[in-house]
Amino acid sequence: MKVSQCHLCASKNLTKVLDLGFHPLADFFLKESQLDEPERRYPLCVLLCQDCGHGMNSFVVPAEVRYQENDYSYDSGNSKISIQHFQEMAQEVVKRAGVKNGDLVVDIGSNIGTLLGAFKDLGAEVQGVDPSHNIAALAEKNGIPTINDFFNASSAEKILKRGKAKVITITNAFNHISPLDEFMENVISILDKEGSFIIELPYFLEIIRKKHFDVIYLEHVSYIAIKPLVPFFKKFGLSITHLEENNYMSGSIRIFVGYGQESELVAKQIALEEKFGLYDQAEWRKFAEEVKNCKINLLKELVKARESGGKIVAIGAAAKGNTLLNYCGIDATLIDFATDASPLKIGKYTPGSHLPIFSDDTIDKDVSHALILAWNIADFLKAKISPKFPHLQFITPHVIES
Repeated sequence: MKVSQCHLCASKNLTKVLDLGFHPLADFFLKESQLDEPERRYPLCVLLCQDCGHGMNSFVVPAEVRYQENDYSYDSGNSKISIQHFQEMAQEVVKRAGVKNGDLVVDIGSNIGTLLGAFKDLGAEVQGVDPSHNIAALAEKNGIPTINDFFNASSAEKILKRGKAKVITITNAFNHISPLDEFMENVISILDKEGSFIIELPYFLEIIRKKHFDVIYLEHVSYIAIKPLVPFFKKFGLSITHLEENNYMSGSIRIFVGYGQESELVAKQIALEEKFGLYDQAEWRKFAEEVKNCKINLLKELVKARESGGKIVAIGAAAKGNTLLNYCGIDATLIDFATDASPLKIGKYTPGSHLPIFSDDTIDKDVSHALILAWNIADFLKAKISPKFPHLQFITPHVIES
């Protein structure tokens, strides 16, 4: 569906600020049997609302295609870093939101239940909601009650049978939602008047501030910043009561929303967004040139390595890595294969580029270069692999180095 109006304020005053061409779904990892089938590609462009400042993709792929047509490949419990992050998040939320033993915590887009498992360990009653069939089944296996559906009026009604939620969390998924007005009405229907709705996700500001262009992909319907959210939440009688940045995914923001007073941190954060030119078209034009240069420089580096007889692999088959591969036109002519630690990805192929995905153990002494796709855990990956292969040269796309 082509986007013609802002998801937050409904303005039609939208400007295209970045065009990355046509892409397949970034999380649509392929089985070998799917390689001979036609692969759909969609326009991947960022629009900026000139009235409220909200960022969004120019095209929305139906949610049923994104999350139910193919097995979903992201596993929130696959990484020690993720597990630790969600444990720390649960502890902070329990303290800040005043969650007591027996209070209901709902997680929307709950994946395999990593965050809810941490809340459960702290004494909360928990309820997950996730639309992906294979992921919801894994959550139930992990002991996390999960409604296998999108968060809608039907799933909200099921949750209300357990009572109102003291806390509703949504991590790395609020930016996947459309339409947002309907979503918020369902949130309000299950949120306790003293409760908190907590959003955590990659921060839109980081795309400009740290040059993280590859967090742009089709699953991300919107790109979330604070300035446009203030009037949006006000429509529902809500305000941002607290916010904080953290280093998860190399740059996320956690936003507490409720019926309380707006935090003084909001104005400071908006000033920061404006300082870095997040809403400035001139800054976006400059950034678009940097993205093009990233493509040119990366291809030069890979071709040079290949011409010298090098064997190149891609490490960390992250969804954002697929934006990089497809935007740069990188495929098996330059990269021999990709590696990952997730059983949900090993044995499959990267969308668009069709690189086979093997376990990290597949790396051998013949591999000379490693392109790090999961750059947010680059230090972890280097520490894991370097001791076995000290000769290995790591390549990180220049524009996303932070």
